[in-house]
Amino acid sequence: MYMNIVQKIGHLFATLCVALFVVACKNDTDTKLTQQQTAIETYLKGSHQPRLIPEAEIANSVEEEPQFYTRWGLDIYRYIATYYAEGRDTLPEIARGTTFEMIYTAYIFTNGAPSVANMYATNDKESLSQLENAGLNTSYEWTTDPMRITLGSDSLISGLETALEGCHEGDTVEIYLTYNEAYGNNYIGKVPSNSSVVWFIQITDIIE
Repeated sequence: MYMNIVQKIGHLFATLCVALFVVACKNDTDTKLTQQQTAIETYLKGSHQPRLIPEAEIANSVEEEPQFYTRWGLDIYRYIATYYAEGRDTLPEIARGTTFEMIYTAYIFTNGAPSVANMYATNDKESLSQLENAGLNTSYEWTTDPMRITLGSDSLISGLETALEGCHEGDTVEIYLTYNEAYGNNYIGKVPSNSSVVWFIQITDIIE
């Protein structure tokens, strides 16, 4: 009987340790997510050029064409630099099932304007030139061909798919993602696990 009591206490202790470990991991994860959300919004509202306001505050703005970002939940942020471009609304729009081409540069987001050191993927000639100037040989690993995507085909991470819907041909777009809408806890290429990222995208052509 004594041994049964000891075993039960042991099982209870082990269960408690596991529960505490899970809670600690969850708290760490929640903290990182909150930090990334705060960092993105602080940057967009502060040192980003131009300074942006949340879409919900457009009605209160005194500017004729206020520059703003759209947010999905607390993890996906999109800024369309060409939003007020003349004739934009008459151009083809991306919807689910739309095939389009884009030029892009992707960076690990580190609380401010992106730098060449944090670039991890691109097909943009100017960005490739920056990498070459930094000493990287891009002739074998990189292409300047536009990326062709069909929205909804799972060719892109989910956060990008969400933010690209509703963009128009010719749009210049910035998309900021917390880690859970990017690559999660996976280590992808030079992108560490649990990293926030930003993609700079030019929608060059909408095929259908």
